[in-house]
Amino acid sequence: MRNLAEEIRLTNVPDGAAAIWWLGQQSFIIKGGGVTVGFDLFLTNYPGDAPRNFPPPLSPDTLDMLDLVFCSHEHSDHLDPWTLGAIAAASPETLFVMPRLCVSLVAAVLPDARVKGSLADEPFHLKSAAIIPIPAAHDKLEAAGQGYRAQGFIVKLGAVTVCHLGDTVMYDGLEERIREHQVDLLLAPINGLDYFRTRRGCIGNIGFREAADLAASAGVKLLIPAHWDLFPGNTEQPENVFNYLAQAHPEQPCHYMARGERFVYLAV
Repeated sequence: MRNLAEEIRLTNVPDGAAAIWWLGQQSFIIKGGGVTVGFDLFLTNYPGDAPRNFPPPLSPDTLDMLDLVFCSHEHSDHLDPWTLGAIAAASPETLFVMPRLCVSLVAAVLPDARVKGSLADEPFHLKSAAIIPIPAAHDKLEAAGQGYRAQGFIVKLGAVTVCHLGDTVMYDGLEERIREHQVDLLLAPINGLDYFRTRRGCIGNIGFREAADLAASAGVKLLIPAHWDLFPGNTEQPENVFNYLAQAHPEQPCHYMARGERFVYLAV
């Protein structure tokens, strides 16, 4: 069986590039600029009553190579204490970044010294990464005066700038933030938002058309759609992104990632 953790550990990334692994839902690992970072890692079985469509592609206790782990908001498929605790035990040097309002949720599994509480639009550096937290509207902007409850993260890894949107719908200012920071890779949810899912308590995101329009309007080099595969009743067909792009934005690059795929992006 393919050993994803060993592949991540041994992959040599050339200057000006980033290696990306998608682990399902909004979970990514990216290696570049001298660091290896994880986003919204959800690598355990869901503790609630919604079953996963597939088992975790690797075990969190094998991730001993991560420098930074980002969590965009408090939902368990984005901030999973079982995943975070296992990573922290396996990798004593890993630091964890999350909205300041989420820090108390991990107190039982992460030492305070290893957790950075972020405030949207207040940049900082950790290790060799430049980090710009941005607001996320899931499905509305909340707690602006406290740095926003949900956030996305723009992270500069050497020559490659990544924007992980977390969970969000569109809001005034999102496009401008992405354009300002000249994002190379946009990791965007596409599962959308509708009345019936909202009625049963499923908070939505931007849909495939909005993700495509956002990438094109903000000048993103490459769109990678995600958050379309994990939970029954909250999925999307990824080919819809490509069909829409072919009609509306035929010059906008987009990459379909297979689960567990290693994809290497070279900055131009």
